[in-house]
Amino acid sequence: MQPIIEAHRGYSGRYPENTLLAFRKAIEAGATSIELDVHVSSDSELIVIHDATVDRTSNGQGAVAELSTAQIAKLDAGSWKNPAFAGEKIPTLEETLALTLESNVCFNVEVKKFAGGQRDAKQLTALLQRYAPRGSSHIVSSFDLDALLQVRQADATIPLALLGSQGDHLLAEAVKHHFPWIHCSYRGISRDLLYAAHQQAIKVMIWTFDQPAGRQHYTRLGIDKICTNYIAELIQA
Repeated sequence: MQPIIEAHRGYSGRYPENTLLAFRKAIEAGATSIELDVHVSSDSELIVIHDATVDRTSNGQGAVAELSTAQIAKLDAGSWKNPAFAGEKIPTLEETLALTLESNVCFNVEVKKFAGGQRDAKQLTALLQRYAPRGSSHIVSSFDLDALLQVRQADATIPLALLGSQGDHLLAEAVKHHFPWIHCSYRGISRDLLYAAHQQAIKVMIWTFDQPAGRQHYTRLGIDKICTNYIAELIQA
C-alpha cells in the first residue's frame, strides 16, 4: 500500500510555513493530510506557528505566549520567505481547521506544550471535533507525553501520536500508553522497528523527508505516512 504523504507545515518548501497560503497550496497539490504546530497566545488562543517566538517567521518580535491574538494578527508572516508573499498572516487554529470544511483535509496538530494545561487541551479537542473531516479524524502529536495525556483526558476519541527521534523508545511508550501512531525521524526507522510496530497495530510516520527518489524505498519498507516540506514533489514521485 502507498503511504499517506503529509505536508509538513503546509507546502513549506515553496511557501511560508504554517500560513493559510501554504496549507491551500498543499491541498491544491493533492495533500490529504497536513502537519502544523500550535502555541497558545496571551489571551489563550491556539495560534498556528512552529517557534515559541514570532521572530523567525514574521516581522514581529516576542514570545507567542506574551502576545495577544490581535497583536499576532497584525504581523506579516510571508515576507521572510519571499517578498512575493508579503501580507500572509499567522493564522489561528480555528481559521486553519476551517479549511477542512472546504476540502475534507486532515490535520496533524503538533502541540508543543499546554501552558494552560487541561483548559488548553479542552479548547483544542473542541475545535478538532467542530471541524472534523468527514469519515475521519484529525490527529494530535507531540514530543511532550504530558500534552498527549491531557488531550486524551479531554477527549479519548482523538488519535494521538508520540514524536521523537529514537524509534525503539517511541514504540515502547506508544505500547505503554496505547497510542495508535508514532512519528519518528526517518533516520531512526528500521524494518525491524516497523514490523514490531505493526505487530502492535501501531502505525508509523517518518519526518521530515524531502527526497522524491527515496519514496519508493519507504513504500517498500511499509511506512504508513511520510511527512515532507515538498508535498507536490513527493506525491508525484
